Amino acid sequence: MAVSDHASNAVAFAQRQVDRVIPPETRQTAYDRTKAFAAARPLLFSFLVAQLTLAFFPLVLFSSFVLSVVSFVLVAGLLFSLFWIGVALAVLAPTLAVACGLASLLWAWAVGSFVVARWLYNLVPVGVRGGIELEKQPNGGAGTGTKLVVRKDEDGVRAEKVEGGEVVC
Repeated sequence: MAVSDHASNAVAFAQRQVDRVIPPETRQTAYDRTKAFAAARPLLFSFLVAQLTLAFFPLVLFSSFVLSVVSFVLVAGLLFSLFWIGVALAVLAPTLAVACGLASLLWAWAVGSFVVARWLYNLVPVGVRGGIELEKQPNGGAGTGTKLVVRKDEDGVRAEKVEGGEVVC
């Protein structure tokens, strides 16, 4: 394929893309209005064309500079954020490992304490059916003091204070 064929294909492709964005009728209307304005006010038209021609290149450079700065700042901000998120994650991971370890130890301690307490509770002599009576001896040791009766049944453990043969509480 010759260079002229590549060039004509490129021009045709560009024309199709322009036609997709701005229909040919709309472009023709803009061309006609521009021609009419140039014929009606040639001095103002030539002034505007000179301004646009000489200001176009600096405006394009400035726009590309702004886009470059904005894209650089966005990428730098993203990289900065990702760096500090990584540092925080490097601190968080061992912290969570220690916290999970301590939580597991606390849970094991609580379960172990519960099992031991239940075992000890079942060993207590109050577990005998019918209960147990404890008597507090008076100072003389004669045995007519206060009794504490502890009963354990299906309703739980109850303690009753007995003075002189009567239940006080």
